[in-house]
Amino acid sequence: MEKITDKYHKPIQQDRRYQSPLFDIKEIPKRTYQLGIAALFTGIGLSVYDVAIGLYVSSFLVACFCFSVLMFMLLKYFGNIKDLTMSIICMVCSLLIFSACLEGLQSEQYLYFFPLLIAVPLLVDLKQTKYRRSFIFVSIIIFSFIICILIGRYIRPMEDFTITQITRLALANRIIAICSTIVFAALYTFFEKKYIEELVEQSNSVINAKTQFLATMGHELRTPLNGIIGVVNLIKDEPDAAKQEEYVQIIKYCSDHMLQQVNDILDFNKMEAGKLELHLVEFNLRALLTNTSKPFIALCKGKNLDLLVELGPEVDAWVFVDDMRLVQVFNNLLSNALKFTTEGFIKIKAVCKKRYKRYITVTFSVEDSGIGIDKADQEMIFESFWQVYDESTKQLTGTGLGLTICTSLLHLMGSALTLESEKGKGSKFSFDLTLDYSGKPVLTPDIDIRTAGDLTDIRVLLVEDNKINMIVAKKILIGFKAIVDCAYDGKEALDNMAINPDFQVVLLDLEMPGMNGYTAIYEMKKLYPQIPVIALTASLVDQQMFEDLLASGFNDCIVKPFQPHQLLSRIQRHL
Repeated sequence: MEKITDKYHKPIQQDRRYQSPLFDIKEIPKRTYQLGIAALFTGIGLSVYDVAIGLYVSSFLVACFCFSVLMFMLLKYFGNIKDLTMSIICMVCSLLIFSACLEGLQSEQYLYFFPLLIAVPLLVDLKQTKYRRSFIFVSIIIFSFIICILIGRYIRPMEDFTITQITRLALANRIIAICSTIVFAALYTFFEKKYIEELVEQSNSVINAKTQFLATMGHELRTPLNGIIGVVNLIKDEPDAAKQEEYVQIIKYCSDHMLQQVNDILDFNKMEAGKLELHLVEFNLRALLTNTSKPFIALCKGKNLDLLVELGPEVDAWVFVDDMRLVQVFNNLLSNALKFTTEGFIKIKAVCKKRYKRYITVTFSVEDSGIGIDKADQEMIFESFWQVYDESTKQLTGTGLGLTICTSLLHLMGSALTLESEKGKGSKFSFDLTLDYSGKPVLTPDIDIRTAGDLTDIRVLLVEDNKINMIVAKKILIGFKAIVDCAYDGKEALDNMAINPDFQVVLLDLEMPGMNGYTAIYEMKKLYPQIPVIALTASLVDQQMFEDLLASGFNDCIVKPFQPHQLLSRIQRHL
């Protein structure tokens, strides 16, 4: 498969609900609209009052201000301006400067700067902006206040007032300014108190969630670990080959289950930190779904279940998709279906919903004939740590993270998970995805899920310093009929490539003594740029690390521990 340029590895923007909610608690955008409405009605009231006392020019000026505030609010509503707060503050300051030119200081309109100054903390989240934005607003207000004082002191007012008019106007300005200052100060105190209470509530929720998280994960990890330790002790003293095979299957089941739990923990933490990311690559959609179903064939046979795979002809197309994340969604859905189905079938289905010139919308679904989900529980199963009560075992089953992670991943992909279920009659989870075509023609229209792909005659250079990891990876590759050469560090790998430069793919560990993978990749790409190199690492690979690996010359990355079919898929992608 072709290497995809870096533009396809950029993360899709996440929704704010997967980020810190503290900004929403402040309700800053909402308060800006409220300030605009308050300024609008205050202006209307002053304009009417100015007409009542015979100040027609001042009334006209305030009416123009009201019209401008209304226009700014409408423009913000339709998305034509970005910063409504800045617009309103500048408008108020401009009105007060013009009022100083028109009325001088005798009307005491400069008193409105004080409630405006008190309003700044209400309109700006100091904890998010690091005071820069607040400093700009305060500077504008203070600068405008100084201009008003200078104009009022040294420039003759443009409009003549009677003593009665100026007395009434000054009194109205004092009352409104003082009342506004008191109201803004009270609102600031109220909102800060509400903010602190919300923070305390969130802190308590986080503590409770972490406690529940640790308790749940401790149980879920210790259970398969106990099985592994127990079976290892049994297998040492078991001479019967059939029994040993049974024990090996138990170890594999427990280790796969434990790996799934670890992956769920890591993904859940990423989700909580708002760091779930997508890496789009070019992939044949039908091949991806076929490979996804393969590991479940034997598992379904073990429970006497039929695994049905229904793929529409239109899904046999090359598209841009994050294959690992999509496979993760299906693995969670299929694992749940397998867990709660004792007889009947499990069906994975993909059909074209809409097809366009450049992209396709596909409806995916996983259906089972299992225990089903009660109507009252169908909303709760998408919440973190919510577990299903299995009446057949009288136990709570699962960690309650799988569907939460699926929901988050599908949200990143612009989709949502829907559920159709009835107690005792099975469940059906489905979602729609819109995927861009890559433009690559379909060369393999027929794929049989019973014949696994392999790496026949593919020469692989495996570079790994850990002997156990080396043995495991080599056995997996040989099982896929690959020709494997091994090296224990970067220098030995380069020596092997100098002797035999015909390797078709290199699996390169990052952390090795001597010459590590970061140093070796530079020399490999300089001498053998045509050979794809896949990084092997046990580190947590986030978006930044993945982009750094691509920039260094790696073609891809696979995280240890990995399943055999994952390693096969990654290698085939670059052949």
